[in-house]
Amino acid sequence: LVNSLLILFDLGDARYFDFTLKRSTAYLLYTLLSDDVPILIPRFIVDYWYVPVTWIMLVIAAWLLYSMGKLQKKTYPEKAGNKFISIAYQIVALTIILGLTLLGARGGLQNRPLTVVNATKYTSVKSAPLALNTPFTIMTTYGHKNLEEKTYFELEKSEEIYPIIHQYGYSDSSFRKINVVFLLLESFSREYSGYLNDYKGYTPFLDSLMQHSLLFTNAYATATRSVDAVHTITTGIAPLMDDPFTVSAYNTNKINSIAQLLKEKGYQTGFFHGGNNGTLNFDSFSEMAGFDAYYGRNEYDNDADYDGYWGIYDHAFLQYFAEKLNTFKTPFFALEFTMSSHNPYKVPEEFQDKFPEDEIKMHRVIQYSDYALREFFKTASAMPWFSNTLFVLLADHTGHSVSMAENMRKSPEYQLKEYQVQYYKNSAGQYAIPILFYFPGDSLNGEKHFTFQQSDVMPTVLDYMHYNKPFLAFGNSAFKKGSIRVAYQSAHNVYQITKGDYSLLFDGKKSVSLFNNQLDPQQKTNLVSSEKQIAGELETLIKAIVQQYNYRMLHNELTP
Repeated sequence: LVNSLLILFDLGDARYFDFTLKRSTAYLLYTLLSDDVPILIPRFIVDYWYVPVTWIMLVIAAWLLYSMGKLQKKTYPEKAGNKFISIAYQIVALTIILGLTLLGARGGLQNRPLTVVNATKYTSVKSAPLALNTPFTIMTTYGHKNLEEKTYFELEKSEEIYPIIHQYGYSDSSFRKINVVFLLLESFSREYSGYLNDYKGYTPFLDSLMQHSLLFTNAYATATRSVDAVHTITTGIAPLMDDPFTVSAYNTNKINSIAQLLKEKGYQTGFFHGGNNGTLNFDSFSEMAGFDAYYGRNEYDNDADYDGYWGIYDHAFLQYFAEKLNTFKTPFFALEFTMSSHNPYKVPEEFQDKFPEDEIKMHRVIQYSDYALREFFKTASAMPWFSNTLFVLLADHTGHSVSMAENMRKSPEYQLKEYQVQYYKNSAGQYAIPILFYFPGDSLNGEKHFTFQQSDVMPTVLDYMHYNKPFLAFGNSAFKKGSIRVAYQSAHNVYQITKGDYSLLFDGKKSVSLFNNQLDPQQKTNLVSSEKQIAGELETLIKAIVQQYNYRMLHNELTP
């Protein structure tokens, strides 16, 4: 029974890995208690039928092998002779086996028990998930409530290396009372954009919008979970722990969100997501972050547009979003998180022919959601508030179709180049997303080629609005000269920091690897020893970031 359950977790995670790119942690147990699971499980069983079939076969095999062991065991008492010796023998054997089992479970005789990060001792960070197993990562992260306080530098020194308190030198009177709309696009990897990859691509509308926007061509997500992206772009705090902020031990910490900061300036605010109310606790988070109201499937109140799994189809909910914004008093701030470009890759019946399924299912729903986005802007452009609105469009995380299915399109116009395929599979490229700022009533356009990340969004927007009060964010404004341009992520206490062409992996104590993603997209050549200056600079930055993050989480100092 025990092994059967653990094997099920391992097999299921083998498919879930395609979406998270890491072994699941104890957070998975929390996810399994969500209201969406009973609806989604039947669909997952259909899509990934070979997982339960494999599991059943393994359970049967284990049961047969166990039964064989029992048959042999029955002959033991007859051979035992003296009953007292038999019992003593079993007690000694049990003690030895139990001791060896406990020794194996902790990983040896070293001072500290085996942890997830130990996998990187025996293989590369990229291959570490192969050395791990899901029951182990769940058990070793279960009950982990506290971050470890780091002391790489004096605290003031870490703040000097990487400043996280921002205040722009504007006057109160110069504040720009423009509307702001965040459009967070589910799983819109950079690899799907024709404009960013020089091929036809799957996002024709988004590509057209890029040419009239301020476009960040080297932008990254901060994690592989939607809940982390929502938290990052609204608070400026990128996730550097395994648990999402909303279910962590620190979810009651005081934060400064852009919704709250603009609300203090007289803005009406709203959080929109067409999913089932309660999904990923977005409704609770919106309240925590200071939004005036949350609008989900319940508020939409028309299940004729329900997809049967996650919530309301994008084409319908985005129209509702546009119409609802028309009822807001200006200025307003709103966040809309799309939903349909997600497993189980379903599009409405009326769009089946318009978006036929190809070898990679993800491409179909990306095209559909891109179309829904086009229709939203067509509707919104007729609204009186449209020309005075800054739209920030970005993905929550990548969709990983290259990682899952290589480059299967036969037509050359739909094919990525080989080095692009390799890049989107490496440790940096698997976080690559589009980020653009579109303001129809202003001349905000052009391209920025420096490294940009989700936690830079809030500081950049507030700078553009001439916001002059202090706030905290683990990112920097794109408009501030001399700012540090990096992107960073964390998984199982291994940190990655990217700057320009280089990505460094740091295990909390030392730099593990350094790669030049431009010259070595397959990340075959570790430069950590040969490029010591670059490795040292990036290690210093990630240390300063991690130290401040852990300290402020532990001491509830996430505001100025």
